[in-house]
Amino acid sequence: MSYVDTNVLIAYINSDDALHNDAVELLDKILRDKYVSDLSIVELYSVFSRTMDLSDIEINALVKYTLRKTSVQRINVKWERVFKQAKEYANIFKLKSLDLLHLMVAIISNCSYFITFDKDILKRSKVIEEETNIKILG
Repeated sequence: MSYVDTNVLIAYINSDDALHNDAVELLDKILRDKYVSDLSIVELYSVFSRTMDLSDIEINALVKYTLRKTSVQRINVKWERVFKQAKEYANIFKLKSLDLLHLMVAIISNCSYFITFDKDILKRSKVIEEETNIKILG
C-alpha cells in the first residue's frame, strides 16, 4: 500500500507544475493500492479554492477528477487514533502538523510507501524509515 501526499496529486494533474513529470512517473508505476485520507481531500478543496476562481460545483468536480485521474482510493481511519499517535511521534519526526497527520495515517494503515514532494518529510526520510519501516518516495 502507498499513501499519496496531496502535493503529488496536485502536481500530477497540473501539467504546468514543475514536478508534474515526477508525479506522473511515480504514480503511474504504482498501478494499485494508492491511498489518500480525508485530510488529503480537504487539502484539495482548500488549495483549489485558494488558487482558482471556481464555483462549489466546479471545485467538487475538480476534486473528484483529481482522485479518479490519480487512481487513488480513500482510506478510512479513526482520527482519534491518528491524533494520539501524532503526539507520540511529534518529537521524533519534528514535522508540521498536517505533514505529521498524513504520516500517521500511513503508519496506522500499514502503508509500505509514502509518496511526497514535501521537503521537510524528504529531509527526515531516514528517521521516518528507521522508526516506521515506511519508505519515503519523492
